[in-house]
Amino acid sequence: MATYKGIQGYSVQKLSDDPTASEVAGQLWYNSTTGKFKIGTEGAGAWATGTAAPGAINQAGGAGITTAFLMWGGSPVTANSNSYDGTTWTATNSLNLAIAGTAGVGTQTAALGAAGYAPSLSPAYTNAAEEFDGTCWASVNADTNKTLMGYIGLTGIQTAALSVGGYGPGPGYSNKCSEYDGTNWTTANVYPSSSGSVFAIGTQTAAVAMGGQPSYGTSGSDYDGTSWSAGDSINTGRAEGQSGGINTAGIIAGGASPTLQAVTEKYDGTTWTEVGDLATARSNVANGYSNVAAATSSFIVATGAAPAKVTTVEEWTDPVYTIKTVTVS
Repeated sequence: MATYKGIQGYSVQKLSDDPTASEVAGQLWYNSTTGKFKIGTEGAGAWATGTAAPGAINQAGGAGITTAFLMWGGSPVTANSNSYDGTTWTATNSLNLAIAGTAGVGTQTAALGAAGYAPSLSPAYTNAAEEFDGTCWASVNADTNKTLMGYIGLTGIQTAALSVGGYGPGPGYSNKCSEYDGTNWTTANVYPSSSGSVFAIGTQTAAVAMGGQPSYGTSGSDYDGTSWSAGDSINTGRAEGQSGGINTAGIIAGGASPTLQAVTEKYDGTTWTEVGDLATARSNVANGYSNVAAATSSFIVATGAAPAKVTTVEEWTDPVYTIKTVTVS
C-alpha cells in the first residue's frame, strides 16, 4: 500500500496541539493528543459592496479602516469631508482649503492630508497640509521640500508620516521624500525613481513603496527610516490606486496602468500575491489609509474614476482560515 511519505516525499508532522489556522493553510499534520489527522484550509477573500459615498468624486484623500473611515476633498474640487462607520456616511466639518489630488493617512479621528491641486491658489498645485482631530480640520505647516506638487505617496500616521515622490506641472515627476513629525516636515533621502501617485504602506521607519507614474512599473523599494533599498515587486504595474497595511502585511487595489485596474494584491513581507478583484475597475480612489496591522482585513476602496466619477464603495474581507479533521479509513 502506498504511504503518504511515498506519495508526497515526506512524512506527516506530529504535533500535540493544533497550530494557528492562518499559519498552516494547505498543511497536513497528526494531532497526537486527539489521535486525528488535521489539515489547514483557506477560504477565498472577497470584496463586498458598501454604502455609496455622498457624491461622485475622484482624487480624494482618505484615512482609517472600513468601519471608521474618513474621506475629504476630491474632484470636482471640494472642501467636503465625510466619515463612514461601515454603514452610514456622515458629513463632518469641512477642510480649510478645497483640494483634489491629495493624499491622506492616519485614522478617522487623527488624519493627515497633504499636497494636491487647489484652484483657489495661484499657482494651484500646493504643498499645503491639514490635520483632522475627529471634529475639525486645522491647517499645519506645509512641506517646503515639495513646492507646487500633488499626487504624492503618503504612509505612516498623523504624527509620523512619510511622503514619497509626487507630481506638479512646474517640477514634473519628483523623487523627493519628506518626513513629518506632527509639526514639521524634514527632507529625507530621495526615492529611487521620479514618480507620482505611488503606492505606499508601512510606518515612517519601515515603509514600502511601489508602482507610480509615468512608468507604471512593478519594482518595489523599502525604506528603513534613512535609506531606500530594492524591495519586492508587485505583479501588476500601476498607479493611482488604494494601499494600506504595514511592511509585513500590506494590500493594494485598483489603479491605472494606464488602463483601469480591478486587481488586488496582498503582501506578507516577502511576496505580493494576487487575490480577489474589485467588482469595479477604477483609479484615483480615496487615496490614503491606516498603517495599522488590521488594515489588511478591514480595507475600503471608495469612489474614484471608472472611467466616469463614481460613488461606489467596496469593502475587503480577508480569507477565513479553518482547521479540519481528516477522515481516514
